[in-house]
Amino acid sequence: MPELFPDTITLVACALIMAVAQLIYATVGFGAGMFAVALLALVLPDLAAAVTILLLLTFVTEVWVLAHEWRRARARLLLGLVPAMIVGLWIGTQILVAGDVAALKRLLGLVVAGAGVWFLLIQRQTSADQPNAGENRPANGEDNAGRRRGFAAWISVPIGLVSGLLGGMFGTGGPPVIIFLRAYRLDKGAFRATLLWYFFLMSLVRGCTYFRAGLLTRETCLAALWLLPASLAGILAGMAIHRRTSERGFATAVSILLVVLGVLLVAGLQR
Repeated sequence: MPELFPDTITLVACALIMAVAQLIYATVGFGAGMFAVALLALVLPDLAAAVTILLLLTFVTEVWVLAHEWRRARARLLLGLVPAMIVGLWIGTQILVAGDVAALKRLLGLVVAGAGVWFLLIQRQTSADQPNAGENRPANGEDNAGRRRGFAAWISVPIGLVSGLLGGMFGTGGPPVIIFLRAYRLDKGAFRATLLWYFFLMSLVRGCTYFRAGLLTRETCLAALWLLPASLAGILAGMAIHRRTSERGFATAVSILLVVLGVLLVAGLQR
């Protein structure tokens, strides 16, 4: 058993965390990184190792899902994000390596709780908009959509920078990019596929920066291998849920859970 898992109970707990996280990831395309790293930070004392293990396992999900749905992605929307994301990743990785672990876990708690609240607000807004979907839109609806897309393109650099910073520190760079992609009003499948393309590119860059920083070690790779069966089971379950059920209630439950986990981390309830 890898040294990162001091006992069988810790190993089983981490396996369950990753199975549920990958189920979330394969179902809705976001929230899983924050869910997993928040819980792993409560279970494991080494935050950097937890973030690195999560990177290795979510990369498997990204490859698996994109192999089936890459054609639905709008990858060109990501062109302005990626260069700034790379810079943010490098900065975030340096902070993860050199930062105070207890302080970083509390900061992670704030990020996770804030993202959970934001996801809840988005779900409410989506629900409020849907009853009007069949009504005629105002004459200036296309102009408003064009302005939203223009604004999203203008802020792509700061969005990519913040996303990369959070991704390098915690592996949780999704919320800024979700805000960005919402402006384009993509359908459910295109939104999920485009977001996963972004995470896939981020994972490739993170793997390089983590390796250079000494985080991608034999021990973290071995720990990821031990958790891989549970992770694959979560992916299969998530893909089945994505095909057969509505995501709204599931995403709302994930958002509430993120708020709870964030509060626990801020309160210092970790090892």
